Amino acid sequence: MLVQAQTTTNSTGSGNFNASATWTSPKDLTGTNNILNGHTVTIPSGNNVYSNKIIFNGSAKIAFASATSKWIAATIFNPSPPTESLNVQGNWSASSVYFSEGYGVTHNRPWLDSDQAWSAGSQNNGSDFLQYDLGSIRWVQGIVTQGRASMDQWVTSAKVDVSPDNINWVTAASNLTLNSDRNTKVLRNFPNVMYARYVRVTPIGVLNYASMRLGILLREQIFRSCKEILTNNASAVSGVYIIDPDGVSGTLPATNCYCDMTTDGGGWTLVLNYLHRGNTNPALSVRTNNLPLLGSTTLGIDEQGSSTSWGHTAPSYLNAFTFTELRFFGTTSGHGRIIHFKTSHANTINYFKLGTGSMTGINTSFTGLSGHTAFLPNSARDYFSNENTLAMTNFPFWLGATYHWGIQGHGSRWEVDDFPGDSRHNTYHQIWIR
Repeated sequence: MLVQAQTTTNSTGSGNFNASATWTSPKDLTGTNNILNGHTVTIPSGNNVYSNKIIFNGSAKIAFASATSKWIAATIFNPSPPTESLNVQGNWSASSVYFSEGYGVTHNRPWLDSDQAWSAGSQNNGSDFLQYDLGSIRWVQGIVTQGRASMDQWVTSAKVDVSPDNINWVTAASNLTLNSDRNTKVLRNFPNVMYARYVRVTPIGVLNYASMRLGILLREQIFRSCKEILTNNASAVSGVYIIDPDGVSGTLPATNCYCDMTTDGGGWTLVLNYLHRGNTNPALSVRTNNLPLLGSTTLGIDEQGSSTSWGHTAPSYLNAFTFTELRFFGTTSGHGRIIHFKTSHANTINYFKLGTGSMTGINTSFTGLSGHTAFLPNSARDYFSNENTLAMTNFPFWLGATYHWGIQGHGSRWEVDDFPGDSRHNTYHQIWIR
């Protein structure tokens, strides 16, 4: 059995480990943990478990997979914890919002450093709450909060509850002292490190009105890729995460990314995303220190110029990522065929990382995935080379005058397994790494 993810099984907090579940509630993982007679709990390589006390019953055992597996007291905190507070609608929910405003409107802008805040539906009734979804179960050590940016409203104290599944909840902190002004970020640790996906903050005391901006303090450093997230959190779902491709010791900043946690086993990080409307020829966006996020997936939607979803990585940036697989997806309004395949082809990976070389040989080194009906890459016989920042876009694989992968190819052609020779069709191109 592995201690690496929580389930709803046994999550009422009995404190017992059994054959059908790992330790499953935040309370169990930071209080007294009981391993039942005859059972062994394994801490996987590179993983930590935070607990203040473990009771072994009979022949119960705890096994450390390697020297990188650790048991750490739940009262030992990260002195410089990474913070998550993404401006992504799906991550946020609240019991009420002032004037019932939708996400991103004046009184429902809850992320750190927003120009307003979340404001509850009432001044302070002791039950209104703001909630954040981390997307997967993480070790959480506290919260960071600000008041409302535009006026003197802030939460002076709050209760914090956490949950692995948005069903079973436990109180992480009953009364944290928080803000005394509008904009100072106040960091507060819980009494114990908790294991949770959902964090719910309920104001207890307020200055003038229950208004707050919120972030989550993570116990462990941010992962390098979507694959690493999924490896460490088997319950992770598709969505936006923060990753740091070269690790905390590297020079590159952490960045938002979109993770596909379902296709072909999941763990895919999006590195190219172009949803193009026919009869337009917008400029490409070459990203050197951040990634495109998933926007719309509907052909005909025009995402050109979007600061979040339009673009692809430069070789210099992609080279900072560790990956062994690429996944291509493409579709067009010009016909019904779909490009959808994965590959571990060394030429292709090196070409995209370096900008030199080519995809020569991809036609015999790929695996078709769900929905793949295209002639490419099997029919590819031609390959542009040494395209540098345009390695992913400027005809990296094609069959002369027949089937092409082109994203503003030759400066104006948008093609998916076809050869219209121009930009007339709606097209959608994606590349993922794992």
